[in-house]
Amino acid sequence: MLSDAPVNWRGDLLQFRRYVDPLVSVITNPRTQTPFTIGVYGAWGSGKSTLLKMVDERLLDRHGEEFVRVHFNPWVHRREPQMLLPLLNALHTELNEDPKHRFADTAKRIGAIMLNLAADEMLKKINLGSASVEKIGKLAQQYAEMRGQVDSQTGRLRTLLQKEADRLAEKGRKIIFFIDDLDRCEPDQIIDVLESIKLFLDIEHVFVLIALAKDVVDRGVSIKYQPFGFTATDRLGDEYLDKMIQLPLHLYPLGPAEVGRFILDSEPGELAGAHVKTLEKILSANPRKIKRVLNLLRVTEAIIAGTPGLAGLDKGLVIRLVVLRVQTPELFADVVRTPALLVALELIYQNKLVHRLPEFNVRFKRQADRMMHLVGRHYNAQDFLAPLFSDSDFEAFEDELPVYLTMIGG
Repeated sequence: MLSDAPVNWRGDLLQFRRYVDPLVSVITNPRTQTPFTIGVYGAWGSGKSTLLKMVDERLLDRHGEEFVRVHFNPWVHRREPQMLLPLLNALHTELNEDPKHRFADTAKRIGAIMLNLAADEMLKKINLGSASVEKIGKLAQQYAEMRGQVDSQTGRLRTLLQKEADRLAEKGRKIIFFIDDLDRCEPDQIIDVLESIKLFLDIEHVFVLIALAKDVVDRGVSIKYQPFGFTATDRLGDEYLDKMIQLPLHLYPLGPAEVGRFILDSEPGELAGAHVKTLEKILSANPRKIKRVLNLLRVTEAIIAGTPGLAGLDKGLVIRLVVLRVQTPELFADVVRTPALLVALELIYQNKLVHRLPEFNVRFKRQADRMMHLVGRHYNAQDFLAPLFSDSDFEAFEDELPVYLTMIGG
């Protein structure tokens, strides 16, 4: 079974190391000016987390004494009212956990800044109607004491952070933030994180490496600024990111040969291993979906081996049905309700049937109207359907299709 966790160098089946050394050379080059933000763009499941982890490992291995490496996952803190506090807490934790205690003073000052911000948030949230005068007085006193330690005006926060970054630079350290899973957050939280980075981490001696699904960020930006008259067609997302990201890195899409190599390198089992060429043609070029298909194929292979009467199933059809289940849940749900839809799509893609009612009446009789509707809904909906059905043989096993579907969870 293949885990969806980010892999390290030994588990790099997709040659992500081709990105790592160029990125590390940018980050470690003394001529690279800071602040510097790198955006790693890729679709859901394309391997952005793996790339961030591999860059982190390479920096630790080869430049461990040059960087304070800070990891922040905004999705874990999605219930926070604003993201700046947990972002600073990630920096504070990393400084505090230095085994040689070299950054204790900086950690203490960052902690004081956090207390100050927390006090601001505390007073914003207090319900004056239910709070006693005595309680309000105590809170105000605590707040005043915190203001005595650190100026409470958040407008000065950037200056304070710059001073701490300067102190770390004097000790030969720069700061790098690794920010992942942003695209799992709500649109307002996405903008909250990006604006916190832009306003408070845009300082010297600081790098930010952030994983982004561009379409999700675009949607978040358009929702945020919709009240101001902007629409999704205004390229607002592009302009927004252009102002904060100096190096946009788009992950290359996988080609069929890379998909095939990924399958073979992952020790896929007999069922998938015997149909690599088919899988190369029909699998989405997305590592997460490939892993899900291969995992389901392994389980399906074990079910077939352990169930009397299933040994004669056509393995090519099993492969195609598993891919349909993972990559097109809507189509698979319609197939479960109407198994003959597989035959209809196969005949259409193989140019053996015309998508017209008279021809459908002859082939599917009472199901003709429903089949016309379903074919119209799914035909050419996704690119991989054409190669999936172009040389399939669902019609020859039409009466047995419910058995296939039941085995795969239909």
